[in-house]
Amino acid sequence: MPEPNGWNEWGKHVLAELERLNSQCKELLSLILDIKTEVIVLKTKAGFIGAIAGAVCGAGIAFLFKLLSK
Repeated sequence: MPEPNGWNEWGKHVLAELERLNSQCKELLSLILDIKTEVIVLKTKAGFIGAIAGAVCGAGIAFLFKLLSK
C-alpha cells in the first residue's frame, strides 16, 4: 500500500507543476513573438519617417542654396 505522502502523490504534483510551467512558457513565447513583430513594424515605420524627414530637409536646403546663390 503506497504512503499517503509518498512519491506517487508527489509525482502527480510534480507533473501538474511541469504542465503548468509548460503552459506558461508557451504563453510567454507567444507574447515574445507578438512583441518582436511589433518592434519590427515600429523599426520599419521609424526608418520610413526618417527617410522622408531627411528628404524634406535635403530638399529644403537645396532650395535655400539655389535661392541664395542667385
